[in-house]
Amino acid sequence: MGVKPILFFSGALNARKMCFVYTPPSYNEETDRRYPVVYLLHGLYGGEPDWLERGGAEDTLNRLIAEKRLQECIAVIPGDGGYGQGTFYMDWYDGSGNFEQYITDDLVPFIDKEYRTIATRETRGITGFSMGGFGALSLALHRSDLFGAAASLSGALGSVLGMSSKEFARSDFPRITGPANGPYAKERDLYLLAVRRLGEGTAPAFYFNCGTEDYLLDMNRYYRSHLEKIGYSHRYEEFPGEHGWPYASLHLQDALLFLEENLSKGAAAE
Repeated sequence: MGVKPILFFSGALNARKMCFVYTPPSYNEETDRRYPVVYLLHGLYGGEPDWLERGGAEDTLNRLIAEKRLQECIAVIPGDGGYGQGTFYMDWYDGSGNFEQYITDDLVPFIDKEYRTIATRETRGITGFSMGGFGALSLALHRSDLFGAAASLSGALGSVLGMSSKEFARSDFPRITGPANGPYAKERDLYLLAVRRLGEGTAPAFYFNCGTEDYLLDMNRYYRSHLEKIGYSHRYEEFPGEHGWPYASLHLQDALLFLEENLSKGAAAE
């Protein structure tokens, strides 16, 4: 049991990268046992240690497992690729980096190869804070073959389609998505992807929450309204709090317990 830093190579970024991997209490003793996996994504300006040093992830995992509210699982805590102030876990339109493929095509297969995972979408969940909340829902929608459930804490759940031209021009999003109304941006839009996956019958399970004093509250409410309008089943909650790691640390358990509902079903089917 514990957390270790792990090095791996990313072909998508042509770089050596590091993540932290949490293994549960029985991992070293029950050597024939396989485990569901949860991925934890950090926010803007952050890095790999954030969920451990600022988000209390190890303590929360240990506590929930000890209380038998969370089944034993592997938790993976990567960085966002380390470019600029934050990559939003997307492949950038301007070619700066394949930060989605770094997670989906490098890290996930590496973890499934090196650890005793149950390597199915039904037993693989993802969550994140702020930019990482966006990343969790975005990755789950764009790669619904990999992730069966996703959760966002204080997520930046916006859309370039809804940004003003001035706001769009001042941001990094022209470099990330290309033209706001172009095909690349639309292929990666949280609103449009939810409609598409729902129509395909591959919609991942969604949970998200936000603080009532958070500057991203309206953004979360808009996304909730969109999901309600299109009939996308989800769970949304609001709690007192501002945007920051104290809120994320306190409410990580809400995200994990939601993922637990889905991971338990998947593990039982194995």
